[in-house]
Amino acid sequence: MFNSLLSLFCGTCMLYFGAEWIVKGSSRIASKLGISSLVIGLTVVAFGTSLPELIVSIFSALEGSPSIAVGNVVGSNIANVGLVLGLSALFFPFIYVQYNDIKRDLYVYLFSCGLFIFFAFDGRISQFEGIIFVTCLLFYILYCIKSPLASDKDSEELTDIKMSKLIFLIISGIILLSIGAEIFVDGAIYLARYYGLSEVIIGMSVVAFGTSLPELATSVMAAFKKESAISVGNIIGSNIFNILSVLGITSIIYPLDSPRNIMSKEVLFMVGFAFALFVIAKLPQPISRFTSIFLLTGYIIFIYMLF
Repeated sequence: MFNSLLSLFCGTCMLYFGAEWIVKGSSRIASKLGISSLVIGLTVVAFGTSLPELIVSIFSALEGSPSIAVGNVVGSNIANVGLVLGLSALFFPFIYVQYNDIKRDLYVYLFSCGLFIFFAFDGRISQFEGIIFVTCLLFYILYCIKSPLASDKDSEELTDIKMSKLIFLIISGIILLSIGAEIFVDGAIYLARYYGLSEVIIGMSVVAFGTSLPELATSVMAAFKKESAISVGNIIGSNIFNILSVLGITSIIYPLDSPRNIMSKEVLFMVGFAFALFVIAKLPQPISRFTSIFLLTGYIIFIYMLF
């Protein structure tokens, strides 16, 4: 029992720092090569914050626990809105959500949720369906690059670090991420079996919380610096990548089993939080503490319902 909790803690730390190093190194290399910050944000950073979910999902599927992969994505998307945005708005009550700035991504996220429900309804996400996920992701990225919003501003990136150090940072991050994912998944599987819980419940709660730490850290730091757009954009972008990239790539490598019983409750929570973002964007800004408490309460109810 203690060893499994220690594995979860150590694995979480490795996942966080591994993803952080990969994003930092990749972003600065892209800046050195003259690639725009919009492209960096839509690819390196968005994909980087979803790397823990991706690596954990792949390891879970390959180790014979594909339900953890699906539960991880659904749970992470719920945690990103209910927990991450809720906490960020609670402690930093000056986060603005401008509807015109996020409506494109909100509609893409709802489309992604609908596609996931359609594919997973038969209890399985096939390799072909995974290819469709990844194809939709590529079209989304290309569309964002060709039709940027006014809020898609360039940002300066520090490029004074030697290329060799940046490459070393990325390699170290990949190694740390791989080892951390294996340790984390082993701990999660053991914990599920120890308490007699289903793997999908562990995936939606413990695993989802651990893999959402990069989003939590990024959003809280952005909110602290009063960068509301980064805080909210990071959450929506990560949720899109979780479905289209994480489930897409993982199911291409190994077809995923998706328990039908999660469609009646857990997936409804995910879609409900997505619609909550629409409502929040229409409310007077900044996000009120009442709204943040509402989001956090919804997340607590979701966790309570699981157990």
